[in-house]
Amino acid sequence: MTLVTFYFFAHQPMRLLPYEYRRIDGPIAPEKLFDYYFDEDINSDVFRKVTEKCYRPATQMILDLVETHKKDDKPFKVAYALSGTFLESAKRYDPKLLDIFKKLADTGCVEFTGENYYHSVSSLFGEDRHEFCAQIQKHKETIKELFGQETTFFRNTECLYNDNIAATVQGQGFEGILTEGVDWLMEYWKSPDFVYQAPCGLPVLLRNYKLSDDIGYRFPNKNWEGYPLKAEKFAGWLAENTDMNVTLAMDYEAFGEHIWEDTGIFDFLRSLPNAIQQHPQLEFSTPTEVVRRLPSIGTIHVGDYQTISWADKERNTSAWLGNEMQQVAFEELKRLEVAVKATGNADVLHAWRLMQTSDHLYYIATKAMNDGDVHEYFSSYRSVFEGFVRLYSALMDLSHRADRLLNPE
Repeated sequence: MTLVTFYFFAHQPMRLLPYEYRRIDGPIAPEKLFDYYFDEDINSDVFRKVTEKCYRPATQMILDLVETHKKDDKPFKVAYALSGTFLESAKRYDPKLLDIFKKLADTGCVEFTGENYYHSVSSLFGEDRHEFCAQIQKHKETIKELFGQETTFFRNTECLYNDNIAATVQGQGFEGILTEGVDWLMEYWKSPDFVYQAPCGLPVLLRNYKLSDDIGYRFPNKNWEGYPLKAEKFAGWLAENTDMNVTLAMDYEAFGEHIWEDTGIFDFLRSLPNAIQQHPQLEFSTPTEVVRRLPSIGTIHVGDYQTISWADKERNTSAWLGNEMQQVAFEELKRLEVAVKATGNADVLHAWRLMQTSDHLYYIATKAMNDGDVHEYFSSYRSVFEGFVRLYSALMDLSHRADRLLNPE
């Protein structure tokens, strides 16, 4: 029996306004800081566009498929990792979208997993990871409030992972964690399609990046040897796997946004459960079910200076910390923690945490070739330098405003 896990990641950042739109030197009420720093127009436009192309049709389709198959011997199951900023955007711009996710939660066949609320790089801040833990707890509370579920499995921002991150996640009460099945990690074990464990004992699932990217990336490529990808063909590939589990994890936006409807991506998704059910050795499972049912076959070690992710060719931290602009902004984010928290103001804290969202650092990467093209595709800014100015000027401004709150004249 091979357990098949479909795991969808949905995230939207709060994009920053240009520096020239924030030329107010005087005091600003803390409750106005969100409108002062963040671009309501572009955030609204992007979210509504992606909702129409992806979030609404894909989520309704998943709901229909789950309802259709939930009484089968092997019901269709999926998992979602929804960032806190995605959920805030849904509340702000399209509350009805959340109603579909709530219906999914009610089916009992869908798991909503944990992550840090702000989709931030806070897991890299330091050994104590207090801020990281605070964001995890905020996300836990939000998922419980919205969907009535206790989060038991964890996916860190962009699958960032090392041994100490795993230990921190275990300390937050999680039963397992996902990361990328990078090739060097498979040097001895050879396959990502088993449950492993961190040195602390926390079970680790590895994303099968080849099969995941066949759907989430290569599907529309007419020059790809697997084209055209039909549900029956993909189910056959899964059935050839004799390992214990396959984790298929991908950006949810692949369905309809990155890969347009006219490619047949929705038809593929609609046909997939039936195609997989034709193979008796395959069974759908959520991440928590996998780590509860299957044993760990070995321990994987990832040191602090080996941190892995699913981003870019290197699959490390270079997507966010690969150049001096990124490193300067990252250090300023960390430095601000003491002053921001000393203010005791929830709006100041929220603004700072929204600036931690990994996308802001991702937009100012200066990579070449395919990786550079991907960074440019996701960015809403005209250049990496504009991205740096927007982020760093916002951080400097917030720093001054926190100081004024702490030291009023």
